[in-house]
Amino acid sequence: MAIIEYTPELFDQLQEMVVQVPRRMNLAHRPFVDYYYATRDCCKLYLFLSDSGRVLGTLGRELLAFQHESREITIRMGSNWFSLEPGIGGQLTKFSAQANPSSFGMMLMASRKALNVLRHYGWIPILGVRRYFLNGYTLYPRTRAAAAANSIIRQFIGNRIASLTSRVPSDVSVCEEHSYTPDLLPCRSPFVFRFAPSVEYLNWRYNLSLSFVRYRLFRILLTGTTVGYVIINESPQQIMVSQCDGEDAKALAYGILLSILQVGGNDQSPRMIFLSCSHEQMQPAFKQFGFRTWLRKDIPFAFRTLPPNFDASLNTSRWLVNYDWADNGLQAPFLDQTSKVVR
Repeated sequence: MAIIEYTPELFDQLQEMVVQVPRRMNLAHRPFVDYYYATRDCCKLYLFLSDSGRVLGTLGRELLAFQHESREITIRMGSNWFSLEPGIGGQLTKFSAQANPSSFGMMLMASRKALNVLRHYGWIPILGVRRYFLNGYTLYPRTRAAAAANSIIRQFIGNRIASLTSRVPSDVSVCEEHSYTPDLLPCRSPFVFRFAPSVEYLNWRYNLSLSFVRYRLFRILLTGTTVGYVIINESPQQIMVSQCDGEDAKALAYGILLSILQVGGNDQSPRMIFLSCSHEQMQPAFKQFGFRTWLRKDIPFAFRTLPPNFDASLNTSRWLVNYDWADNGLQAPFLDQTSKVVR
């Protein structure tokens, strides 16, 4: 048995495992797999092979640059953690940790089964990161009941978001950009803990010209001065706030709302809109705009071990946590798998 890194030559071999997993997987879509897992050293897919060379398990690993109170931290996030036999998942997570010893394992979003396994291995849960929905109830509905709930909400209590423009202060504005530039990155931060990617990383991970997902980039201005950015993941069914950062928490929240208005303001029927947030100064703006948390409020969030100097209370009220990290926003069906593509 061996653990190896995925390369495009192994795609067909990987598919022999994928067809045995009883759910729709992004690992079945080659343009995503080859781009996300085989074009940057920071992002790898580990394959657990049997003695005969069969793929029995997978674990994606992405290394991300975070800041905690201005100190740089390398965070290790997992994706596509699957195994066909008991015990393989644990071996893959141990291998990933040993291969990246200076990083700290973090998980944002996981299945109930995965959560139970993580608890068994002693992962530390983090509370307070909320899921906020407008015109919907759940992301990526896996059942007919969940899909029906989204449809009913859009039909009976859906909002034409263009009517909500007046709720945003007049000194905040946004403009769409078509490339990532250094001046978009904040020079200072109000957030205790945040993802702090480089322009090169943003241009790779949230590439504005990918075939399988559509990202749109917006510059946030406060009284005419750039104070941050917002990246939107747009599909025919939904609008997701993927990644954002800024120098002022309230201006960032309103910049997010204005970006959503630019993307979906002309929709003839409401699309579901989703974002995540834990910051105490940003949440009121989203609630005023009509976002709801519904029943399952918190997003599953945990650390393998806490980075140094973290507040023992693990208070997330001044953290900036976005949902579309690792492969969370890169799920099937992709845009190039459907006939209707947003452009």
